[in-house]
Amino acid sequence: MPYIALDKKYFNKLTIAVGLLAISGIFFLGFWLYTGDLSYISKYFYIHLAFLPIHALVLGLILDELIQLREKIERRKRLNMFLGIFFRQMGIDIMLNLLNLVNNRDEMEEHMLVDKDWNARRFAKARRELAHFKLLMEPNPRMLSALMEVLTSREEEIIAMTRNPLMLEFESLHHCLLSLFHLIEESHFRGSVGKLRPEVLKHLAQDAGKSLISLAGLWVAYLEHLKDEHPVLFGFQVGLHNSIQPMELDENGNAQED
Repeated sequence: MPYIALDKKYFNKLTIAVGLLAISGIFFLGFWLYTGDLSYISKYFYIHLAFLPIHALVLGLILDELIQLREKIERRKRLNMFLGIFFRQMGIDIMLNLLNLVNNRDEMEEHMLVDKDWNARRFAKARRELAHFKLLMEPNPRMLSALMEVLTSREEEIIAMTRNPLMLEFESLHHCLLSLFHLIEESHFRGSVGKLRPEVLKHLAQDAGKSLISLAGLWVAYLEHLKDEHPVLFGFQVGLHNSIQPMELDENGNAQED
């Protein structure tokens, strides 16, 4: 029964408290029997009793900060685990399709194409700039149709992630998934992209831009995690998804940087 377990829990705590008080009393009694100086014991007791709230305040603040820091680290590890699964399964494909709708893509990629020499300050700057970046979205029917096709093919996986209770811990990822799900709902409600009016296409492109901003911020945060914790994977991701330098072949057929 739950109440029996609860009573046992508090009984154990009470037993420990009484035991500690008894040990302290035994030591005080032994000191009094050894020295016979009761006034010193009383002064010592009241002085330490007066400082007890200060001790509790200092220890409470320190312990609370340490606990919060540990929880933050554990929560960040769980978030990065989910981000790794998300980007590997579908996130990168979705992001690339979203980028095809951006007219000022070159400007945006300045904040997304991570360099191996980036430090924590540079990553933070990139996230801030992406969060406030003004996208110029192109309501291209062909690109929108390709995007919707990718999203609808991943609909069940996106719904499953949004229903995961752990997602509520990660507001940024949950918000991104909801924005992607909103696009999927739009596609179901409005039908074929090729038959939509220009103003509806523009609306869809703007919604896609909001999803891209969320997704880009998560991508940069994930790469920062890889750089700190998994440098080999970080180097692979940067080399795979960043711009590839043009190569030429010399007269012997060897690769040569342009």
